[in-house]
Amino acid sequence: MTIGEKIKYYRKQIGITQDRLAELTGIHPVSIRKYEINKMQPQPAQLERIAAALGVSYNALNGIDKSGMRLETVGDLMGILMVLCNSGILQINGERENDYMLKEDTVSIQFNPLLNSYMEINYFLNEQTNNLTLKDAFLNIRSYKIFSDLLIWEKINFLYKNAVKSAGENPNEAAQEALNEILETKEKVELELQKSQMPLTV
Repeated sequence: MTIGEKIKYYRKQIGITQDRLAELTGIHPVSIRKYEINKMQPQPAQLERIAAALGVSYNALNGIDKSGMRLETVGDLMGILMVLCNSGILQINGERENDYMLKEDTVSIQFNPLLNSYMEINYFLNEQTNNLTLKDAFLNIRSYKIFSDLLIWEKINFLYKNAVKSAGENPNEAAQEALNEILETKEKVELELQKSQMPLTV
C-alpha cells in the first residue's frame, strides 16, 4: 500500500472525513486529498501530524522499508520484526495447528544460519568476554502481546507465501483474484499490528 492508501485506510477506520483530518492536523484539505490519491507526498513533519491525528505510529504510515524508520512505539517494533522476518534475518519455526497458526509452546525465533560466518554475539560474564554464534542465539520476546501479534502476522504471511507458490508464475484470473484478496488481508493485518502508539520503555 502507498502512504496515501494507508492514510485513507486509517482515516476510514476511525470514521472521520478528509476535512476533519485536515482540521486535526492543520494541513490544508486539498493536500489531504492529494496525499490520499498519491498526487502529493507528505513531508515527515506532516506525516507526523497525520499519524498523531489518526492514532497510529509514524512507521505505520511511512513504511518500514523507508529511510527515517523509527523505534519508539510498539507499532514501530512490530514493523521492524516483520521486516526482519520477511528479509530472512529472523526465522520463526514451530509446529502448526490445523488452522495454520504456530503452536506457541513449539515456537523458536532464530537468526538466519547464513549469518553465522559473518557475525557472532559478544557478551561479558564475570569480567570475561564470551562469544556466542548466531546459530546458538534465540530471540525471546518478553511481551506476550507482541509475541502473539507476531504469530498472527506469521500465519497470514505463511498463507500468502504458500498461495503465491501454489499459483505459480502465471496464475489464471481466478487465482490472481484469490491472491489479491489474501494480499489485501495481509496488508490490513500488518497495518493493524503497526498502529500501536504505546511507547517502548527500557
